[in-house]
Amino acid sequence: MVTNAKVTVGDLKKSAASAASTVKAAAASTKVVAEVKKEAAAVKKTATKKATAVKKTATKKVAAAKKTATKKAAAVKKTATAKVAAVKKTATAKATAAKKTATKATKKTTTRAKKKAVSTAVVIQYQGLEFTEAECLKKVKAAFKKSYKGKTLEEVNIYIKPEEHKIYYVANKDCIGSVDL
Repeated sequence: MVTNAKVTVGDLKKSAASAASTVKAAAASTKVVAEVKKEAAAVKKTATKKATAVKKTATKKVAAAKKTATKKAAAVKKTATAKVAAVKKTATAKATAAKKTATKATKKTTTRAKKKAVSTAVVIQYQGLEFTEAECLKKVKAAFKKSYKGKTLEEVNIYIKPEEHKIYYVANKDCIGSVDL
C-alpha cells in the first residue's frame, strides 16, 4: 500500500502542475484579448477619421464637378442659342421665298432644336473611366434597396471617389453605404 500512496501523491503533483499551467495560459489569453480590444478600438477610431476625411474630399470634388458641368452646360446653351438664332434668320429668309408649307416645316425644326438644347447630361471622366450622374444614382438606389430593406429613399447625397473606384452615399441622413463604380 505504501507504493500506491507514492503513486497517488505523484499523480496529484502532476495534476496540480497541469492545472497551474492551464491557469497561466488562461491569464495570458485574457491579456491578449484585452490588447486586441484596445487595438480594435484604435482601428475603429482611425477608420472613422478617414471616413470623415473621405466625405469632405468627395464633397469638394462633387462640388467642383458640378461647377464644371454647370459652366459647360451654360456654354452649350449659349452656343445652341446662337445656332437657333442663325437657323431662325435663315428660315425667315427662305420663308419669304418659299411656300407656306415650307415655312411650317422650318418652324417645326427650330422648335425641335430648342428642345434639344435644353437637355443636359453630366459625364465624369477620370483615368480612362467614364460614368454619368444617372448611372451613379441608379447604382446607389440599388445598393440602398439591398442594404436597407423596408426603408424608403427620401434623400440621398452621393460622393464619388474615382481614384478608389467607389461611390459613397448618405441616404435619409442616417443610412451610409458604398458601391463600386
